[in-house]
Amino acid sequence: MIALLCSLFAKPVQASPTESLDERLKKALDTEVIPILKSHCGSCHMNGENEAGVNFDDYKTIDKIREHTSTWEQIRGVVRAEAMPPPDNSNMSGEERKRLSDWIQAILHDVDCQCEFPTPGVTIRRLNQIEYDNTIQDLFGIDTYPSKQIAFVSDDVGNGFDNQGEVLSIAPIMMEKYLQAASLVAKQVIITDREKLRNISHEGKALAFGSSYAATFLLAEGTYDFNVRMRFGDGQNDKCFAIAKLDGQTVREWDVESNSKNFEFTLDVPEGEHVLAIQYESDESPDKKGDPKRKLYIENIRSNGPRKRDPAFPRIHRSFVVAYPEQRDAPFSEAIGPTEASRRVFTAFLPKAYRRAVDAAEIESVVKICEAAQNEGFNYLESLQFGLQGILASPKFLFRSEKLDPALGLDDYSIANRLSYFLWSSMPDEELMNLAAAGELRHPDVLRLQVNRMLEHPKSIALVQGFFGQWLGLRNLNKIEIDKKQFTLWNNRLRDAMIRETELFCHHVLQHGSVDELTTANYSFMNPRMADFYGVSFADTDPADLYLSSSRRNSDQSKRSGSFEREDEWIRVELPKNRQGILTQAAVLALTSNPSRTSPVKRGKWILENMLGDPPPSAPPNVPSLEQAKANEKASLREQLEVHRSNPSCAGCHKIMDPIGLGLENFDAIGRWRDQEGDKSIDAQGELVDGSKFTSPAELVTLLGARKDQILENLTKKMMVYAIGRSLQRVDRCAIEQVLNYVRGRNRSIRGMVEAIVLSDTFLQSPTIQPSPTLPSPAPASTPPTGDRNDEP
Repeated sequence: MIALLCSLFAKPVQASPTESLDERLKKALDTEVIPILKSHCGSCHMNGENEAGVNFDDYKTIDKIREHTSTWEQIRGVVRAEAMPPPDNSNMSGEERKRLSDWIQAILHDVDCQCEFPTPGVTIRRLNQIEYDNTIQDLFGIDTYPSKQIAFVSDDVGNGFDNQGEVLSIAPIMMEKYLQAASLVAKQVIITDREKLRNISHEGKALAFGSSYAATFLLAEGTYDFNVRMRFGDGQNDKCFAIAKLDGQTVREWDVESNSKNFEFTLDVPEGEHVLAIQYESDESPDKKGDPKRKLYIENIRSNGPRKRDPAFPRIHRSFVVAYPEQRDAPFSEAIGPTEASRRVFTAFLPKAYRRAVDAAEIESVVKICEAAQNEGFNYLESLQFGLQGILASPKFLFRSEKLDPALGLDDYSIANRLSYFLWSSMPDEELMNLAAAGELRHPDVLRLQVNRMLEHPKSIALVQGFFGQWLGLRNLNKIEIDKKQFTLWNNRLRDAMIRETELFCHHVLQHGSVDELTTANYSFMNPRMADFYGVSFADTDPADLYLSSSRRNSDQSKRSGSFEREDEWIRVELPKNRQGILTQAAVLALTSNPSRTSPVKRGKWILENMLGDPPPSAPPNVPSLEQAKANEKASLREQLEVHRSNPSCAGCHKIMDPIGLGLENFDAIGRWRDQEGDKSIDAQGELVDGSKFTSPAELVTLLGARKDQILENLTKKMMVYAIGRSLQRVDRCAIEQVLNYVRGRNRSIRGMVEAIVLSDTFLQSPTIQPSPTLPSPAPASTPPTGDRNDEP
């Protein structure tokens, strides 16, 4: 008889005399697994015994085991870590442990990839806070953050990310916040009081010698009065010379002294956008031009006008209000009126807001809101505000609805949205929408081109901050507390610089590198602050010479504070030999520390979970803390952990985590290199559970980096979860294998990984996950560049 190839929920592609995966797993359950469990676990977990709530008699079928995945993941973890059965009275052999843990891994995660499986669905996703703000900004072209101004409720996190459909629900308070935000945005977009536009003001900035500051004004034709308020330096007795240029032409010149003063002038300008630039042209004492106190401080630039004419509406208003009731379609025709004008406004706008094609009924529903407002006495522009509020509070705007074609999967508009929110955390741009409207986006070559175009765009930094920021935990760095008395160098500027370094590094590897560089790279990106922190030169300059504070020459580096020259300049820098890849970057090391000391346990756990995708099981209850397990007051951290591991309940997991964390002990709680802790020399040698030995952090990181296939698979799974907005299911194993094969053919590049995920059946929501082990063939891959390109997004 021909054996059934696939599980009941899958359909076989072809008949085969080979046993199915589930048949093999069921046979192993009866002949190998249950005997092992009876022999070594039965006294506590069988025959009516229910220690820790686990009774193996309840799990007689593989379906029942799969219904309790989390329980069996925990069982696998404690068995593999030799935490269970209890090591002090267990005679379970290493071979039995491996057979049992491998079987649990297979039953929970393996699947027959020669079958077609129905593609799991995705819960409809609400825009999270970042996606909401980005969408508002791109929809209207304004720099605003409504979620912060209105104080949205924090988004829940699922599977490690804040874009997962199952956790993005809407509580009543959230709906109130959306209504408030819609009103706020509508008033920013549609200007109902034109007279308020008569005065325009721009905040200025401090200018160094030879530099300039430009402010943009959108003006109607007419006469304008301009006012520039500025001063020269801090306590300077002389003056500098400044010039004003309008659209590149010099219009005024001034001597600027140390007291703040208004410099006024009047100009006639044509209608349009104009740039007024103020330049620090020259100095009475040019030999002192490098003095940081000799700066031209522009406090603000203001315009008033035009005289006796209406001021110009801003660009945002003009791009939205494309029709007015008084306009006529022909010289002698009647005015179109407010209803038709509203219809034209929302016919143009609604497809952008809903991010898809819309029908006439959807447009008319918004027009009726405007009519109702006008019937209540509101004028035309005010009625448009109400219509816009209705759109921005609609589920069609707030949710990423996806339309499925039973034969193909996601329609083109849904693909455009899924792709754009994956890579940009924002709405599709015009090119994506045009391709969707033409029905061309599904083609693999078109998708590949769009992925690469979007990754080259500055908005791809959203993928770094959204995916890498949450995968690595960078967002949590803003929440940690560091003992500033013990680590005097720690401040918000250093914290921000640490995050920025890792973001720039990840962005570079995303654009140009391979997955392997995450752990093997001998370079990073630094500003003077980070170069000083790592003890490397910055563009052939000692970063200590770039401090602006009076402590710049202090021999005690840890007491330095203040700002740097070139603080905002980031360059690619070769790392010292004791650092390599992400694992030794300051952000990760600080993130995995305690406030006053390092935490080898946190560091080991972080690497196992975040990089290798192999987290240790949760600690059993009633385990003593590290402090309770101290050997004595003067014991080193390594000695304290050895005492902690003497507890049989702790030994199994800690023998996996601790060697990794202890191998990084040369890095203190904020990630600075050290050779001693107090009066004790750091001992960074150790041995991993596979027998690999190391004597330094560099050797440890090299050993971990050698597990490149494990890191590649973990990163692929994490990025797939982020891209599709749901947890992975067993049937997704085949799609993951397809992606991995594709990435290996693309020099293991992260860019190739993004391409493969977008091309997968899982991402495109195809009706079934196909049995083919390959994705559409990519173009020939080239070796990622390894030059010294400065890569600031």
